[in-house]
Amino acid sequence: MSVDGQSPIGNTFAMPILINPDLYCTVGTAARLADVSRHWMRLQAAAGKIMAVQVDGQWFVLRSAAERFERHPTAGRPRASTIRKPRKPRK
Repeated sequence: MSVDGQSPIGNTFAMPILINPDLYCTVGTAARLADVSRHWMRLQAAAGKIMAVQVDGQWFVLRSAAERFERHPTAGRPRASTIRKPRKPRK
């Protein structure tokens, strides 16, 4: 910090950014709400396909957007595991 009270980059000072937990949730929580993987949700946030903000490298997704997010039917298997039926024995 300089002597005159200004930061080296001008009049701006680093201020903590507060994320309202009622409006935003982490990528992991958003992924559970949308039934997709965290990686897929992070990719969607980075691509701008879901409303999200990035703070210090961590994505926060708008909770209402995560609840409305629908997984594309051909986007791979669902995140939840399914119980497979036993195979019939070979003859």
